[in-house]
Amino acid sequence: MNNIFILIGPTASGKSNLAMMLMSKFPFEIINADLYSTYKGLNIGTAKPLKEELNKYKHHLINILEPTMDYNVSQYCKDANECINEILSLNKVPLIVGGTMMYIYQLLNGLSHEYDLSDTDSKLIKFIQNQYTNEQIVKAISSFSPALTDKININDSYRIEKLLERLISNKNKKNNFKGLYKEKNLKIHIIFITIDDRELLRENIMKRTSNMLQDGLIDEVKNLLCKFNLNYKTQCMKAIGYKETLQFLNKDISLEELHSSITIATQQLAKRQVTWMNKFKIDYRFSYPENNYHSLFNYIKKILN
Repeated sequence: MNNIFILIGPTASGKSNLAMMLMSKFPFEIINADLYSTYKGLNIGTAKPLKEELNKYKHHLINILEPTMDYNVSQYCKDANECINEILSLNKVPLIVGGTMMYIYQLLNGLSHEYDLSDTDSKLIKFIQNQYTNEQIVKAISSFSPALTDKININDSYRIEKLLERLISNKNKKNNFKGLYKEKNLKIHIIFITIDDRELLRENIMKRTSNMLQDGLIDEVKNLLCKFNLNYKTQCMKAIGYKETLQFLNKDISLEELHSSITIATQQLAKRQVTWMNKFKIDYRFSYPENNYHSLFNYIKKILN
């Protein structure tokens, strides 16, 4: 039986620091599960591990995309599955770490609504999403079939994209990725970092925002804009911290509003990440800031031995 560990929890809960600590104790290799950390050049706003940490410990699926590229959950599942097989072939243990909960959930449970898209179909869908807002797309689809959009939130770009795929593509479903839970030779262990003190989490997020701005987030975004032809519709610029900085650089908001906007958006993300806890089969709850490392290490040690 091959073991796979997954470390998840809300943003600013210390996932990266804990992952580095686990790497120093056990034969882990990390598979990134944060969408925006896959992009080169998005370092400060994603709280990406430092170069020294990336050099010291083996990481997969970090810095694999140019900022102009798109990425989706089906590509992630394919890439993560290949990384898992590679790590296991080296007699190492995969440790999946990140906060893009939907990617992790689909990796575990498999993909649905995956249709046979031609290149032309994909280009048309991308054109529609670049040309129109989510609200306009949903309204247009609803005008001829309200039932299709009944349960779709206009902020849920992923589901809107999948709806377009169903409407535009060949209706023959592909052989989908079945999910890690369907693999009989894998044993999944999910560690979820919990924070009962919400005020502490809010303080951490405020500090995190301040540190990012002090560390040069604005200059990082300026450099990305100079080097690449990016705008607010580019996928990587939809990341929290980057879209707000774009607003600041466009003089839509002040520096004070920039700090506030990033903090509020991050707090909202953390709340959504906490709600995902109910959707996962959690094996171990690691409480922050109590940080009972001894108990966690013993838990992992028993499994690996």
